[in-house]
Amino acid sequence: MIGVDHSSADMPSGLLGVQSRLHLTGRLDTEANDQKWSLYLYMGRLIWASGGPHPVRRWYRNLSRHCPQINAQAVTFGASGNIQRWDYDILISLVKQQKITVEQTVALIRSIVSDVLFDVLQQEETRFVNFKVDPKDVLDAALALVNAQQLLDEVQPIWNEWRALGLVDHSPSLAPILRQQELLQQQTSEKIYKTLVALADGKRSLRDLAVLMKQDLVPLTRMLVPYFRKGFIGLIPVPDFPSPVANGLEAMPVSSIPTSGVQSALPSAPLVVCIDDSKRECDTMGKILTQAGYRFIGIQDSMQALPTLLEQKPGVIFLDLVMPIASGYEICSQIRRVAVFKDTPIVILTSNDGIIDRVRAKVVGSSGFLSKPVDADKVLTVVRKYLGTVDRS
Repeated sequence: MIGVDHSSADMPSGLLGVQSRLHLTGRLDTEANDQKWSLYLYMGRLIWASGGPHPVRRWYRNLSRHCPQINAQAVTFGASGNIQRWDYDILISLVKQQKITVEQTVALIRSIVSDVLFDVLQQEETRFVNFKVDPKDVLDAALALVNAQQLLDEVQPIWNEWRALGLVDHSPSLAPILRQQELLQQQTSEKIYKTLVALADGKRSLRDLAVLMKQDLVPLTRMLVPYFRKGFIGLIPVPDFPSPVANGLEAMPVSSIPTSGVQSALPSAPLVVCIDDSKRECDTMGKILTQAGYRFIGIQDSMQALPTLLEQKPGVIFLDLVMPIASGYEICSQIRRVAVFKDTPIVILTSNDGIIDRVRAKVVGSSGFLSKPVDADKVLTVVRKYLGTVDRS
């Protein structure tokens, strides 16, 4: 193994560091501040990338982004795989089982490698960096060969924009969190305040939020920068998800999903899910349905809706129309794009039961409307229409 040390303080944007080594074959490691990133190369082509502070978050984030038909939380790591590259081995398995397409595979690889390249560029510009090359560590199975220089040329402008925002020393792996919440509420509109409360919960990194909101990283962060500068929002480290390797080779469970109500004592009872940012509405729905013998889950965080639905696979979904970040229309459209929910009843909850809303809801695939505040008889009529009456004997 050959090690090459250099400080990037005298180098513009790291172009003399990672760029000069992208023609290599083998594994290229970048080490800085007790963190390590690895790029796997073959004659100037990128095969894979790993390392950094959030390898598990990065895997789940990009898998959900490019392969929405895959229940990421149900994917397991085979005991015969390479522990250092567990994510790549899972990807190989998904490809062999024809669970993801060639196009999805290439898109996922490009996204993961782009995230790592961005981190490497940031390290080169801000810290002392040590490069090490292992020409013997060559991946036997190359699912795709991505032009290394071309991808770097795509990532470099994103880093330049990030630098222009004044965030050179702030990683997109940090999570926004609210500061001075009362003052923020006084100085912003109710809509902006509710959006920021939903975004800046200190649990999701900027990268996580960008994927969940289907926005590019820089525009999303640019929207938050004025609040950073006023001290309303801070950036804090957030831990990675548990490793599939560390957890007995099992996939990560859905984490920190706000729920309302409790599941029925009858495990065989049909499951109903309500997606509504109002805790009161979720509690009301939960009480109505659990008393009637149904199992129930209430989701107040719209960005956690799809992962929860994929894991739980409910029989009926109630969906609030007006929510911060993503509207009921957007969420309904996302759900309908997943094959397993093609025929699942989705009932829109709204206090504005107008013809325009009904037409638009029909276009994105909703099954019906229910007026708010919800009425117990109407809720049960809808649920029994699709699921029947629960036998509680």
